[in-house]
Amino acid sequence: MRTPPHPVLEAALTALRLLHEDPGERRVLQEVARLYHEGFPGAPRGVVPLSAIYAFMAYVGVPEAFASEFTALGSLLHALGLWRLSKGAYLFDPDLAREVAKTPVGRLPIELLFRLPEPAPLVLLPEGLPAWPEVEGFHVALEWDPGGRPGISPHLELRFLVWIRGSRGYHPATLVLDLDAQDLEEAVRKTLARSIREARGLAAVSLWEARPHLEREYGAILGQALSLTLYLCQEAPDLGGVAPRPPAPLVRVKGGKKVFPPGEPLILPTGWRWGKAIRLAQERKEREPSAPTGRRVAPHVRRAHWHLYWVGEGSRKDPTRAKPLLRWVPATLVGRDLLEEAGFTPEDLPAVVRRVEDELR
Repeated sequence: MRTPPHPVLEAALTALRLLHEDPGERRVLQEVARLYHEGFPGAPRGVVPLSAIYAFMAYVGVPEAFASEFTALGSLLHALGLWRLSKGAYLFDPDLAREVAKTPVGRLPIELLFRLPEPAPLVLLPEGLPAWPEVEGFHVALEWDPGGRPGISPHLELRFLVWIRGSRGYHPATLVLDLDAQDLEEAVRKTLARSIREARGLAAVSLWEARPHLEREYGAILGQALSLTLYLCQEAPDLGGVAPRPPAPLVRVKGGKKVFPPGEPLILPTGWRWGKAIRLAQERKEREPSAPTGRRVAPHVRRAHWHLYWVGEGSRKDPTRAKPLLRWVPATLVGRDLLEEAGFTPEDLPAVVRRVEDELR
């Protein structure tokens, strides 16, 4: 048996195998697949509401035990039930992951998140999340909250099932980003404000007094996980020439419908050419002699950013007819020779089209 290229992948496969061994939990996994393909009233296409999973868990008699354990199990079944449809594992280059993680999200449209390459991709981080190094990987998936509670209306959520390294291996935990906002920057801001407000109602006053620290730390975690997610939502995210697998279809069998997911995960080397280009640029910068002016003859360095474009005929006059495309622009603006040395071709770098700035504000 081959060893997985990352311990988080092994942890995810082990957890999925254990869930599949329990008859009730196995039925829940199949229900997640059915809801993904057939939909749920009110929810966007391909988005499985977690509330529906909790209801089905109660229906098939999954033991509730403690409410917190029931909730955590539901989140695990939701994420792994979606991931098992394609089993894509996106192994990030460590230097590329570091650069992308610190790229500010900005005012990007929520709809970009509908371009995830599969239902719940597994992001693998060789050096962990910079803001929380013990998080060495995470699944990310859209969820639909039907609302109905005081002050809560139906809205989308982005859920991160993070795998945290501990003394006894890896354990999962859930981070939630509410998407009831105009753009992703506002979504992070509103989620932080809501989390702190709820914490104030549930915990000691000292927690409220620590609000600036909590906002900074949790905000950094959410922002970095979101930025790494956006990298997968690009038009061409550099996956080493490996194409994501389509989700396993729902097929009719005796007694109903069922999915037959792939047996093995698919490893997608993510951003390794960009990582190589970044390293080559840094090496060149370090060995180039200084110019007479005191400046190095080296690639220009500026802050990494997300670049958004409109494409589509007629989009200049009618933005509603346009399709937004996303592209990550690294902090190190490497030259064409470095890109070619890193394995890029002209086809990998699409021509620049009209940039969108103020039209989304």
